Amino acid sequence: MIWIWKYWVLWLAYQLLGRLSLQTLYGIANFVGTGAYLARAKARRGVIANMRQVMGPETPERAVRRAALEVFRNATRYYADLLSVPRMDVRRFRKEQLDIEGEEYLDDAQRSGRGGVLVSAHFGSPELAVQGLAADGYVVFGLTEPLRPKQLSDFIHGLRSRHGHVYRTVGFGGIKEALRRLKAGGLVAILLDRDVGGTGVPMEFCGAMTKIPVGAIDLALRTGSDLIPAWAWRISGFRFRVRIGPPLEIVRTGDFDQDVLTNARRLLALFEGHLRAYPGQWAVLEPIWEQQDGKRPAVR
Repeated sequence: MIWIWKYWVLWLAYQLLGRLSLQTLYGIANFVGTGAYLARAKARRGVIANMRQVMGPETPERAVRRAALEVFRNATRYYADLLSVPRMDVRRFRKEQLDIEGEEYLDDAQRSGRGGVLVSAHFGSPELAVQGLAADGYVVFGLTEPLRPKQLSDFIHGLRSRHGHVYRTVGFGGIKEALRRLKAGGLVAILLDRDVGGTGVPMEFCGAMTKIPVGAIDLALRTGSDLIPAWAWRISGFRFRVRIGPPLEIVRTGDFDQDVLTNARRLLALFEGHLRAYPGQWAVLEPIWEQQDGKRPAVR
């Protein structure tokens, strides 16, 4: 029960702020994010370390810290996005604020019956990007990380699913449903950049070793579904850009475990390109790479 306060905080925020415009919510989010950056010293150190790894050793410290501050602001905007979803006019949002390219890859995955595994990250605004897909008639099944308490997961799933999408936490039931939908030619979405469950595989990411979850690649290999990268980032004027696909040409050698690693590395390299271009849009407040003796993570 120690985690129940998280549920009540988000529930109260939705009741008080859920009817505000996205612009107003972002103003509040920027204020809260800046305050969190200043007040949460441990989290700030972890995010600065993340940005230093992403941006490279030649990047001036001032630029690294500026990007870290933007990460905190983007993380709070992430929640602002979530609060805005239930009462959003998704068709108007899609028309006026969201640019999407690559929907033809989703159409092909569905028409062919192969289905598609959409892979993204806590980067930019996947929350709003997927709502834009709902406006265009797509139904996505999202596998999410389990949160404590369970009421928090259920509440967030309720917010996310108001426009037709379906969400389940990663687990036996969620994986079973994902397999069923893929075999029926459906679309399943998974984020790849946080090893919350502790089941990730060690691999190089932005020049250093860390653990990366590989469930999306595993699903695509087992079902023969398309593995479709999809990235969403913020652009000026409260607008968003989404780039879908093309599908990764999956390597299959017959060695399943090695194929998972090979394809995961290729997918991760695609994300690195976007992350290095817009490091401040990574909404991750936990250290991704282990720090050794207060120094930078080991580089292979």
